[in-house]
Amino acid sequence: MSDHLAFQKEFAAAIGEPVRGALAVYRNTVIAGCVEALRANYPYCAALLGEDAFLALAVDYAEQRPPRTPVLALYGARFADWLEDQPVAAQLPYLSDVARFERLHLECLFAPDAEPLAMTDLANVTDWDALKLRLHPATRFDWATRPAMTIWLAHEDGPSGEDIALEWRAEGALFTRPRLRVSGLLIDRAMHRMLFGIRLGESVGAAALATAALYPDADPGACLATLVDAGAFAALA
Repeated sequence: MSDHLAFQKEFAAAIGEPVRGALAVYRNTVIAGCVEALRANYPYCAALLGEDAFLALAVDYAEQRPPRTPVLALYGARFADWLEDQPVAAQLPYLSDVARFERLHLECLFAPDAEPLAMTDLANVTDWDALKLRLHPATRFDWATRPAMTIWLAHEDGPSGEDIALEWRAEGALFTRPRLRVSGLLIDRAMHRMLFGIRLGESVGAAALATAALYPDADPGACLATLVDAGAFAALA
């Protein structure tokens, strides 16, 4: 027992020391894998930061938040929150929100599949207060106080996203995968409210009434149609 305790103490002390030899090679390999995983999972953040700045941030993140699984396809779950506490947030205040939306895109890509709802499925509905919809398993949405989705879409449309005309406003993001390809859609407050209500279990009628009460200029019917066409809901059971 005493030998085992001594080994544990020596091992714990060694963790904080600079690594050498084979362990150093392994550590550097792990860090490199994490950096490449972050680059693949957050490509638009990498483009916004530039190669050198992104590399430095990615190495710092990998050292502070090492992976808990050998599968790195979904690595970086807390990357957006971590970015908010970094000095770069002062120069690029929208960066963490862009990262957050990139995360939603990634989750949408790896989510389970299901048949999407179509507007024709709702043709015979008469009691909207009784109708409850389920979000499609791949549907992800969120709201940001900065124009992060405009920036995301600009990078989606081109390799660099340069010369983005930004209107500094809050906006929402919706990611869906009704078939094989992930789609990103900029949504307004009314669509976000309707999605949020339906996710909480409100009926379509209740969500529409709440949306109309909060945003009198919105058309709840048009909001619903846009969301259905985007593939945000699963087919009726």
